[in-house]
Amino acid sequence: MAQNKSRLDFLLALTDYFHGHYEDLGWGRLPASQILIAVAINELSSRISDAGLRSQIQDASKQVVAKNAASIVQR
Repeated sequence: MAQNKSRLDFLLALTDYFHGHYEDLGWGRLPASQILIAVAINELSSRISDAGLRSQIQDASKQVVAKNAASIVQR
């Protein structure tokens, strides 16, 4: 139960962050915002009942995080 509460708190925090930012046409293109989007997608995908599709989405979102984190570290 505590894990579900922490997941909900996490999603609410992301929602608060996204509020207003997604309206900016340039938002979401920087590595840090790409990571936030991918983390949100990964978390939301945990609710998909099809295990194969859920795994594909989570794998893709993890790749986005890794690629963008590496670009931040290289700076």
